[in-house]
Amino acid sequence: MTTPEPVPLWLYGGSGLLAGELLRLLEAHPALQLAAAVSRKAEKADAEALHPHLASRPAPAAVEDAQKALETQLARGGRAAVVFALPHGQAAAAWSALRARLGAAAERVAVVDLSADYRLRDPQRFAATYGGPHGDLSELPQFVYGLPELHRAKLRGARRVAAPGCFATAMQLAAVPAARAEVLDAKAPWILYGITGSSGSGAEPKPGTHHPYRNNNFWAYSLDGHRHEAELEQALEEYGVRAPLHFVAHSAPLTRGIHLTAALPLARPLTTAQARAIYTEIFSGEPFVEVLESGVPEIRRVAGSNRACLGVSVRGSVLHVLVAIDNIVKGGSGQALQCLNLMLGFPETWGLPRSGLGVC
Repeated sequence: MTTPEPVPLWLYGGSGLLAGELLRLLEAHPALQLAAAVSRKAEKADAEALHPHLASRPAPAAVEDAQKALETQLARGGRAAVVFALPHGQAAAAWSALRARLGAAAERVAVVDLSADYRLRDPQRFAATYGGPHGDLSELPQFVYGLPELHRAKLRGARRVAAPGCFATAMQLAAVPAARAEVLDAKAPWILYGITGSSGSGAEPKPGTHHPYRNNNFWAYSLDGHRHEAELEQALEEYGVRAPLHFVAHSAPLTRGIHLTAALPLARPLTTAQARAIYTEIFSGEPFVEVLESGVPEIRRVAGSNRACLGVSVRGSVLHVLVAIDNIVKGGSGQALQCLNLMLGFPETWGLPRSGLGVC
């Protein structure tokens, strides 16, 4: 197809790991052009210090300059995209302020939020999960949940999208197909274990990411419940399923990647072949989901790519689904870019790698 006129993209929160990953992916996108990377650290660091891996070396922009440029683009009648890669709790305030400044023109902006601020549609669930009221209640209904494999129809042409959490992406790919097929026991516990790399904790140094503490170490956290469980609960309710979820997250001596093991109780006897057929049918034709015919998913298959790799097996009365994704690509910026492609009418795969690094 003929490459359409480029759409400028404003990135808010340009200094983080997800921002750096999105900027890397944008370098290979034929129709999205970075207009500005609005960094909270713009006054402290140049582009080389923020993201030295980028060949394009985008200069951090001040908020006021970026907003003026966005207003000019919209005044000309052009299209625009905005991605928020801000910490949880800050995106809602930033979008509320930007929306007020742009007025009616804000409706012509394709917005993707990488934080958790707009993922949960129920304000009460949001408050229970994140410990306080939502800061932009009027906008909650406007945001489409951005997992393309489950919500593609809603994402085509959408103007507001909330990108899922990294663990939430893996959990939904693991559990929702079987829930849709009505083969799971919703009364017995659903057990999920997720292992993640240090990039899931962000760019700021802390005990969970600092190399002397992380290297050759392994530990569990959020034993009383992880916030991404709420996204799986929300997804399951669309199919009338309310199950006791028990997800335990683990930190591993990795940088990239999530490996999830879901042990899901079956409601009726099922063979491995039958279970695998459910997943193969649901994900048939998906450009970024691979259901293995044999073997198990490995992080090295998917690290650096937007691909999710699934393994399916049955042991007794339990369905085991294994999922491997790159937490900052398919679990983060790659998925956001996949959503933007659908929102703007571009081919869904533009700018997104399907092959893993192999060695990482």
